[in-house]
Amino acid sequence: MERRRLFDEDHEDAVSMSGRQEESRPVKNDEAGGEKVNTRNVKTVSFKKVAFKHIITLLAIASLASSLKLTLTATRLNERQTKLVYDDLPRRIVEGKFNEEANAKTVQLPLDETVDRSHESATTRGDKEPYKVPQSDGSKETPSSWEQTYPSRRIPIMIAIEYTDATNVKVSPLDVSYHQPTNFNEESMPKNPPQITLDWFTPNAHDFIDGYDWAVCEPMYDWQLQSYPNCNSFHELDYSHMRVINSGGSRIAFEMKQQLVDDRGKEAKFVYKTARWEKGVSAKLVEEQRKDSLVMERTSSSQFITHVHGYCSLGIMMEFMPEGDMHDYTQGARLAGGSTLSPVDRLRISIHIATSVADLHTIDGTPMPSMFHNDLWSAQYLFQNGIFLLSDFNYARPIYINKKTNEQCRMSHFGMAYWKGRSLEEHQKHFQDRNFRPVPPDVVDVWMMGTQIYTILTDLYTFEKPKNLDAEESGKELMAGRRSPYPEHIENSNDPSYIVVKKALEMCWTQDWKERPSARSISDYLIGQLKDITGEENPDV
Repeated sequence: MERRRLFDEDHEDAVSMSGRQEESRPVKNDEAGGEKVNTRNVKTVSFKKVAFKHIITLLAIASLASSLKLTLTATRLNERQTKLVYDDLPRRIVEGKFNEEANAKTVQLPLDETVDRSHESATTRGDKEPYKVPQSDGSKETPSSWEQTYPSRRIPIMIAIEYTDATNVKVSPLDVSYHQPTNFNEESMPKNPPQITLDWFTPNAHDFIDGYDWAVCEPMYDWQLQSYPNCNSFHELDYSHMRVINSGGSRIAFEMKQQLVDDRGKEAKFVYKTARWEKGVSAKLVEEQRKDSLVMERTSSSQFITHVHGYCSLGIMMEFMPEGDMHDYTQGARLAGGSTLSPVDRLRISIHIATSVADLHTIDGTPMPSMFHNDLWSAQYLFQNGIFLLSDFNYARPIYINKKTNEQCRMSHFGMAYWKGRSLEEHQKHFQDRNFRPVPPDVVDVWMMGTQIYTILTDLYTFEKPKNLDAEESGKELMAGRRSPYPEHIENSNDPSYIVVKKALEMCWTQDWKERPSARSISDYLIGQLKDITGEENPDV
């Protein structure tokens, strides 16, 4: 005798549709087992289990329909449902399949890997027929009428597709995650990639130079308008470990904890100097950084000028100099009641000042000055290993040459604020003095160089005593031929070092710029006198 089914199919469907609970059904004994079955304890089936079975069936059908709807290829795209989004590089699309992981919102279309001649057209390549790629121009033409040939490139790309999903909701390309895979192979790169050359841009450093007569003046050397960046060194820096150590009018300096190998082969700390964050980035600011790095690079052989470790746009890496500057020293000496420097040490520091300016003027040993600092004062001299080093060349300017006479071009405007520490010629221009004439730029540096030597000699600023004069009062004194007086103990001293330094000051402050000696002449004079005073052929400076 056959075993009866636990559930009658017709009865099961009826109960499921009506929502009533299944009642117990009697089951007779199984003749094969010989054991009588208790028909009153037959397990009932709840409505929830029956409903769950039907829900699973409906979801499977919906998933199959959705899968069929989203099965596409690049040559059979429905205009109503899809829209290709591709970059401006010509591409040849072969096939595409939806990426189901992102709810079918991206499609990866592999590129043709048979040809790598992107510069040729389909005709010159000899392709049998062009590939047809739909154009997203909003037209209502059928896909078969869209036709455009793209040369191939062996670069994979993710292309987003706009389509109507199963719920009839339009998905925009803006909602699609777009990215390019990184699994490039060697053949992905062009065999002859373009190289960065000077003809890619027009140098504009010349646009920031003023004060010359452009009809007759031109750069003395090509390097004056060039730069030598090494930006890769900056990309390797760890900017999370640095602290502010100083800040000026337009720039800020950070101490970096990283170590660099300096030009002497030793590991050393360095300073990262850049524009202050509240300053807007401008071409003028970039130009100032270019000049600062350029001068330090060109004067790397000088022991009296700071060294540069790197340059990139607004950033400069230079050596770490934590021992302060000449202004700090002067202020400390005054607070202490006077400097303890000996006369010969004051002579040595005067050599630091004069030789640094001379090395700047005669870069690469040129007989004619080619660059001038334009902003000499005590805070620009940083102390390192017993020597004051000249720094901050962001306001420096190249010296141009006269195309007709091959002499230095003269300047009438220096682009700096007026104050008492500027040169005699700038005071003359400020008062529109009839004796003012355009001058070779380096003579301005020589005058201001003397101002720094005066401070080292006397521990005073110019025209500070017996009465502290302002900029215009100082200018009138200078134009009248009067100079800032010496303290009595220096004025009446017979110490040879004092006498030599005062003589150098007279050379720097020569009234007629045509008679004013060069920085190199003054440096040579001071070094020669130090040799005589110490009796050494190579005295320690």
